[in-house]
Amino acid sequence: MGNNGKVWLMIGGLIVVIGVAFSIFFSFVSEKQINQLVKSCENDGGEAIVTKHGFLVTTSYEFECKK
Repeated sequence: MGNNGKVWLMIGGLIVVIGVAFSIFFSFVSEKQINQLVKSCENDGGEAIVTKHGFLVTTSYEFECKK
């Protein structure tokens, strides 16, 4: 493998690292937003029900506020 192949491996590795970093970042941002929704629901006198599905990259949330 020449220098050209090593460069492409480095570029690929960099893309993977950036992708994982963005996934982790957006996971934390989503969790903060869910926490704000829960606080808002509880301040309005409701009961917040949050269901979390998936892991890290495939995380999705279901939010329901019962009043």
